[in-house]
Amino acid sequence: MSDTPPPRDQVFSRPLRPRVHPAGADGRLRQFRHDAFDRDMSPLLVVDHVQSAGPDSQPVPHAGLSVATLLFEHAQGAIDTEDSTGARQTIRPGDLHWTFAGRGLVRRAWAGNDTLSLDALQLLVNSPAALKQQAPASFHLAAAEVPQLVLPGARMRLLAGRFGEQVSPLVLPQPMLILDGRMDAGASFPLELPAGWNAWCYAVSGELAVAADGAATRALPATTAVIATATSGDVCLRIRGVGTRSHLVVVAGMAIHEPVVQHGPFVMNTRQDVMRVVRDYEAGRLGRL
Repeated sequence: MSDTPPPRDQVFSRPLRPRVHPAGADGRLRQFRHDAFDRDMSPLLVVDHVQSAGPDSQPVPHAGLSVATLLFEHAQGAIDTEDSTGARQTIRPGDLHWTFAGRGLVRRAWAGNDTLSLDALQLLVNSPAALKQQAPASFHLAAAEVPQLVLPGARMRLLAGRFGEQVSPLVLPQPMLILDGRMDAGASFPLELPAGWNAWCYAVSGELAVAADGAATRALPATTAVIATATSGDVCLRIRGVGTRSHLVVVAGMAIHEPVVQHGPFVMNTRQDVMRVVRDYEAGRLGRL
């Protein structure tokens, strides 16, 4: 009997279930970290699926990355956010809010007073070196502005990027594709993944099957994710609903092949850059809340 491991799939990682942590009094946080997969998750660093009433959060500094919050349409309540640039925003069901930290800021988010039950994704997205020293900024897309893609047996919301002829009005610092949708059992759609991009595909509920030419089909039960990689050329993914109506999210972007030096919420390319950001934060140069 051979001890040789099975050959590595050219497109897909192994499906992964998240680590589950308590969140607030009765909630839970399902966490996917880039180092838990057997495949590069770049540009994503961490994805948290948060289901809770959402306790108030303390101000947190960030640098060298973006913090994106997608509040699902069925959530009950809102998330308020502010940062040290003076930006303030209320994130309502169906909205996507994107905080680009650049060279550094301090951010705080908390549940609105009328919140009954949050259901949201929080994405930590690495920035390429060319963006890590730029001024911070924030971007917001309200649910009413999100383009709707009506496909046979499916409704997809295009939060960022392009799908076919549709283009999201949200302009981000780096190219991204973010889809949030619902599919009936048996419904499917193709998704073109450009060369050099990675896609994180998540079955929020229901069950999905994700396929590509020359790769084994990946089954995704509820709360399971897989990474698809277009290493040497474009890849056409085929995503299909299985069993019952499914809720899915796809986040795709250009892989960043640069050193990653992380110190808590600071993600830079060198230790010297990290220590500079730490000094800036301690001196108040990232601003205060």
